[in-house]
Amino acid sequence: MADPPRASGPSWGHHPPAAVALSDRSGARSVARVTTEHAGTRPTTGAVLPPIVPLALIVGVSPFATDMYIPALPAIARELGTTPGVVQLSLTAFLVAFAVGQLLAGPVSDGIGRRPLMLVGTTAFALASVGCSVAPDVGTLVAARVLQGLAGAAAAVAGRAMVSDTTTGARTAKVFGTLAAINALGPVVAPLAGGAVLTVGSWRLMFVVLAVLGVGFAAAVVLRFGETLPPASRGGTGFRDNGRRIRDLLAIGRFRAYVLTGVLSTIGFFAYIATSSFVFQRQYGFSEQLYTLVFATNATMMVVTTLVFRRVVGRVSEDTLLTVGLLVGTVGSTVVLVAALAGAGPVPVWCGLAVVTGAWGFVLPAAMTRTQHVGAAHPGTAAALQGGLTFGLGGLGTPLAGALGGTALAMGGVMAVLIAAALVVQVVATRRGRNT
Repeated sequence: MADPPRASGPSWGHHPPAAVALSDRSGARSVARVTTEHAGTRPTTGAVLPPIVPLALIVGVSPFATDMYIPALPAIARELGTTPGVVQLSLTAFLVAFAVGQLLAGPVSDGIGRRPLMLVGTTAFALASVGCSVAPDVGTLVAARVLQGLAGAAAAVAGRAMVSDTTTGARTAKVFGTLAAINALGPVVAPLAGGAVLTVGSWRLMFVVLAVLGVGFAAAVVLRFGETLPPASRGGTGFRDNGRRIRDLLAIGRFRAYVLTGVLSTIGFFAYIATSSFVFQRQYGFSEQLYTLVFATNATMMVVTTLVFRRVVGRVSEDTLLTVGLLVGTVGSTVVLVAALAGAGPVPVWCGLAVVTGAWGFVLPAAMTRTQHVGAAHPGTAAALQGGLTFGLGGLGTPLAGALGGTALAMGGVMAVLIAAALVVQVVATRRGRNT
């Protein structure tokens, strides 16, 4: 699927509005209805994709805002005179706010444009980080983290919509693959950066670092980011207009299927994120350093596969790559489950998890690309629903494996069931789309 010349066509997700339903294999009538209603509303524009590195950092701000200060949680609890469980609420508060913020901000970006929302988001993120750094008690810290999550979400969802505004065809998938590859480094780099900060200062310095990042993001938006959504393509900004955009997209069966696939697979993947440290350190006796090696190895697998995704996506459809990723993820999680049942020890479990995280390098960019493609009538709203629902519901499902015991068996079981369910949804929806 070759990219048409961008300079001669409208700034539209993958195809001109009237052509979305014709080119999408799903063939869903609802897609045709929504896109036809908006045909001709987006004029030709010279908007270009913002610089990829700052864009990737803004879109992927969550790992830096969460993983960076995790090593300092015990120190925060001691200084603020509270329990570790209460301090962990600051992490939960950010994750929930980040999910809700995407759902709120995405439709707004379709009404007012991307750049104003991104500028407000990055500036507010810096200010909220300062609030965290001077918090006198845990209540203030949690409140500042809520604001930090909302602000980060606004900037992130606007950034993803910018990709849909300025790229087409395989180019869109390649850009999302690049964003995923850079973002995959976050969970590796952030804890190491947090540990380095703790060697020279207190936990408060970590939030000062995040504030500096926020200022840098805002400066990049002012100096290097142009508006990508022309005024003629914007809708209203009231609750009724935002609600209409959400209803338009949720009326599309294929869009709902992609979102459901994302939610199921993300809950399965988050079971690994939330439980693997307990599995390897408590069940298998790994040291913190050795577990860091496990996590870093798996993250490296994801970086490699996202780069592979970028190379093959123009020759293989995103739907096929998404299906392959979910299939490989199901196989990897089944290996974890079988190894746990057989009592085979940590190495097979480690290998199975590496397969799952490698598969995620296909699943994440393919899911983003397809959701944005089918939801091309309202890119900001599509990014909000895809990111907010998958991140929010995925995050709420994080304790599932822990509630079942926090063992390799529980982790592998949750992963295998949910990723396999996502695969079934993807296969069934794809077949139905071809027969429609």
